[in-house]
Amino acid sequence: MIKPINIWLKIMALALFFFSCDLEIPEESYNNPLDIEFNSENGISPPALVFSPSELTVDVGQSVSVNIFVLEVDSIAGTYIQVIYDQSLLALNTVVLGEILKSNQTPIFFYNDDSDQGIIDIYSSFLGNEVATSGTGSLAHLTFTTLSPGTSTLRFGNTSEIVDRNDNQITLNGIGTGVVVAQ
Repeated sequence: MIKPINIWLKIMALALFFFSCDLEIPEESYNNPLDIEFNSENGISPPALVFSPSELTVDVGQSVSVNIFVLEVDSIAGTYIQVIYDQSLLALNTVVLGEILKSNQTPIFFYNDDSDQGIIDIYSSFLGNEVATSGTGSLAHLTFTTLSPGTSTLRFGNTSEIVDRNDNQITLNGIGTGVVVAQ
């Protein structure tokens, strides 16, 4: 037979265990730069240009990769994207064509890095008026090397634009920024 005092002691010990534990409920972070709801809360609504990931922390001397994404854009036939960065903290290694522009016809794609000014000009265009692409996807993939400790903001220049197949500018309702922290 189980003594009532033993049951009472076991219940008290279990209660003491559960109530004495410092239970911390983790907060989930949903700051995905491609998430429309997240962007909307930050004043960026489609069609838009964003960096993904929007924040990176790396050691000095490491490479860091960032994608330039368009969000919900209709009929992209050409782009001119200007990226401004801190040239004392970052050095551009490569710029590669993004997935959204890879269709049955490869666009003209080239870039110019003015490393003295910290400005990258990225150009892409489909030849002819029949080819265009729509949706959300990567326009370009950039790789930098961090040069010294500090925080560099990546931002789009005011002259950046996306055009449709008739060379009409597509209005962008939001422009994101990116941050690279080198430690």
